[in-house]
Amino acid sequence: MTTTTTTTAMTTDQSAALRLDGIGKSYPGVRALDGVSLELLPGRVHAILGENGAGKSTLVGIAAGSVVPDQGTIDLAGQTHRRLQPGQARAQGLAIVYQTPALAPTLTVVDAVLTLLPADKKPARGNATAWLAGLFTDLGLPIDPGAVVGDLSQREAHLIEIAAALACDPQVLVLDEPTEALGAEETSWLFDKVAELQGRGTAIAYITHRIPEVMSIAQDLTVLRDGRVVGRGDVSEFTADEIVTMIIGRSLETTFPDKASADPGTPVLAVQGLAGPGFRDVSFEVPRGQILGLAGVEGNGQRELLHALGGSGTVQGVVRVNGAEVSIRSHRAATASGVVLLPGDRLGTAMFGNLSIRENVVASALGDAMPVGWTRRAREYELTREAIDDFAVKTATLESTVVSLSGGSQQKVLLARARLANPRVLLVEDPTQGVDAGARVEIYSCLRELASSGVAVVVLSTDAVELEGLCDRVLVLSRGAVAADLRAGEITERAIIGGALLADHATSEAAEEAVATQGAPARGQAPGRRRRRGAMIQPVALLALTGLVALATASRDAAFLQPLNLSQLLLASAVLMLVGLAQLVVVITGGIDLSVGSVVALSGVVVSFHADGGAGALAIGAVLAIAAGAAVGTVNGLLVTRLQVPAVIATLVSSVAVLGLAQVLRPQPGGAAGLDVLNLLGATIATVPVLLVLGLLVTAGMAQVLQHTALGRGLRAVGADAVKANRMGVPVLRTRVIAMAMSGALSAGAGIALFAQTGIGDANSGQALTLASVTVIVIAGVSIFGGSGSAVSVAAAALLLQVITNALAFLSWSIAWQYWIQGIFVIVAAVLPMLARRARMRSGQS
Repeated sequence: MTTTTTTTAMTTDQSAALRLDGIGKSYPGVRALDGVSLELLPGRVHAILGENGAGKSTLVGIAAGSVVPDQGTIDLAGQTHRRLQPGQARAQGLAIVYQTPALAPTLTVVDAVLTLLPADKKPARGNATAWLAGLFTDLGLPIDPGAVVGDLSQREAHLIEIAAALACDPQVLVLDEPTEALGAEETSWLFDKVAELQGRGTAIAYITHRIPEVMSIAQDLTVLRDGRVVGRGDVSEFTADEIVTMIIGRSLETTFPDKASADPGTPVLAVQGLAGPGFRDVSFEVPRGQILGLAGVEGNGQRELLHALGGSGTVQGVVRVNGAEVSIRSHRAATASGVVLLPGDRLGTAMFGNLSIRENVVASALGDAMPVGWTRRAREYELTREAIDDFAVKTATLESTVVSLSGGSQQKVLLARARLANPRVLLVEDPTQGVDAGARVEIYSCLRELASSGVAVVVLSTDAVELEGLCDRVLVLSRGAVAADLRAGEITERAIIGGALLADHATSEAAEEAVATQGAPARGQAPGRRRRRGAMIQPVALLALTGLVALATASRDAAFLQPLNLSQLLLASAVLMLVGLAQLVVVITGGIDLSVGSVVALSGVVVSFHADGGAGALAIGAVLAIAAGAAVGTVNGLLVTRLQVPAVIATLVSSVAVLGLAQVLRPQPGGAAGLDVLNLLGATIATVPVLLVLGLLVTAGMAQVLQHTALGRGLRAVGADAVKANRMGVPVLRTRVIAMAMSGALSAGAGIALFAQTGIGDANSGQALTLASVTVIVIAGVSIFGGSGSAVSVAAAALLLQVITNALAFLSWSIAWQYWIQGIFVIVAAVLPMLARRARMRSGQS
């Protein structure tokens, strides 16, 4: 065995496809990397190994451009860099598949893949869907390109990211825990693709905790511990035990704790005839001190069964805990019955990623942490330390966010929270997914201790060796039914895999139906189609409601339909449409712009100084106004991105400053437009203002940008998840600045339209449009959290709101109703999605 130490120099090889030299990286209280060097050679798989927190993901993140190093250099594609941007790394031939898929959840699959591809590998947008469908077919992946990423499982997201990486035809491929969410067949498929890439000379970095995978496909290895290289060499020079010893710094003599030896007593958990979507007629018991395992080829109902026990959907059958029948009709009911589920998707569904370790741990014991409803910080710290006392969670402080922890530390925090809840039944999905060898021992011991204390522990795992070593009984599911029931000495890796692959009993019509209800592609396709239909229905419904309001008003007062009123109404709609689009482009990135009303006023003032000089002077004024609006937006963007000022504060401050500037320029309303200019600005086509036509064209252009361009994909990705967007190669800071600049320019356009309506420059005009712009996007169904929104729906919502406002005068209602109605719309539009989400959760669809 050849083992180098942290002082051993890296062998220089000029043919290396990727070279990292002297890389250092620190976080508050943690030295993540300390002088690490690494070479990837063409046509070879290089395993990067180490415990969670050793620095593996940080190292490859630096290579991929998603992490900025403190020191060291990166040599890629013959160029030396101090740091890289993700898009730059991809353009230079590096593709990466992250441990947690870096796919913005609100993008469609095709948009996500297009964002991941370098420019020279992207198909034309019009052919992208067909191209991607062909790629998925060639790779054997039954995934709908039109599905929304957020509707897919983590397994499907991994497969999509792998497919995108393969489509890049990379010179360097980085795979960070690629098989953790995959089944045996998919892992074999991935290894075949890796072999093909090796044959073409691709250098591959492979991060995994599964030592058999290293022995199977890797030629070189580097071992990290506490941010330093502690070993490197040829894989063939090491045994599996020697690799494990290098990783954890000690001999790993016992991986699994002793199993229960006493005779089983009264069952803690008893399940009889349980059936639901994806599984049927499942019965079993879990006595005190024992651990039950669930196994099977991926997609055969075992995950659906585990989540159903945790209260995810409607099921039939009887569940008893300590002899008493309990309800699992919902997560709340299951939890009240003492059933706790730990999902495999830790950050997606199990934890509060942006909250601290303390807040995550005490979430299961709020009654103890705050018995009278008030926070007791000292008690929270006491409970947290008590819960994680047996786990070596690597963190500088208990106030660190969970998302900043390694996968293994996240799992430890999750188990600590579950243990603090004193469950009677603990359901654990993939307990050691993304967890290093040392941490696995701690997790296995924790699960065995819980079982010994009287908790019924049910574990679902794709690792047959793990089930063999940990469980006292294993149920193997095939086509939604139990294909094998293994106990004691019958539990072997061979028996578990054989039970899944050799099952031949599930051929009945009921079994086939069980399989059909739980296929992975269906989960992605149906919600994707529903979302696309919803996007089309929204503007149609808004326009229909507009028509009803107009007809109802006209029935009370026919003057509502007079050409003069309609012309003014539509011109005002153009103003509202443009400010709505201005707000949309910022909100879709997860921000807000409170300066739109002031920019409207400023642009109207700027135009007013050129309104009596004819069409040429008006054109100059319009250009200056739009330039001024874009400049204000750019300043807003720089305040938000460079100085890290929250958007609500930055735009509020700029709103005051811009309004002050407008009042300095026009202390009193003035600059009335000449007759020629008024005729030009107020031109109509069959009572339809030309400015409204221009507004509709801008809407169409904005819809095209948001849905069919790289900028639009970037805007939506940033709003959905800025961290994932950055990893996908989206320039997050620049995208936010562009969004703010676009908002300023659109607001200036609205100011020009407002000047056409009033014919005079007034610094006090437009202030109410800020609230109106927010109302419009809420009515249009734009997510206030960012990531999604329709320009067409915004235009339809603007028309509806303006028709309602105009109708108030004809109905002799107080002007106060204009504000009340806006408030009512905001409340209703905000509450309805929450109610719909709750209804989906109750029906088990979410």
